[in-house]
Amino acid sequence: MRSCVPGAIALAVALGSPAWAAGQKAGAEIKDRDGKSLGTVEIVGTAAGALVKVKLTGLPPGAHGFHFHEQGACEGDLASAGAIYNPLGAVHGFLNEEGPMVGDLTNLFADASGQVEVELLSPFMTLSQDAEETIFDADGTSLVIFEKGDDYVSDPEGNAGARIACGRVTAGK
Repeated sequence: MRSCVPGAIALAVALGSPAWAAGQKAGAEIKDRDGKSLGTVEIVGTAAGALVKVKLTGLPPGAHGFHFHEQGACEGDLASAGAIYNPLGAVHGFLNEEGPMVGDLTNLFADASGQVEVELLSPFMTLSQDAEETIFDADGTSLVIFEKGDDYVSDPEGNAGARIACGRVTAGK
């Protein structure tokens, strides 16, 4: 059985110390499936992982699954983003004994007007471009938002429904 704290330490060691990426920045413009901009996500490297700053409008009210995905592409039905970023072969979900995946993030909660403004800490993510499993590889990484909340246990995507928005992560934003 894996624990989040030891797992975070093991993932940090496997991916390269998050301290190497402290102060580095990345970001993504999030667009819906029709290409309409919903806002931005800023990602800042810290000694404890990646601080993910989300500022979006135009989402359906309620909970939405939110993950880093393995491809930096957001075409069509957004399947082009690939699977959740998972360089260590874990199983999806914070509540799964064999999880979480590096790309797992907590749900976003849009208010009644469809706005989300939140900061999340991902202790499993590093922005180090020197790490072997960097999110800045040749095919990039994206952030994907789902129509429903992630149940934090169902593999592969938390039973969160269709992909409704996506943004390619780029360094230095």
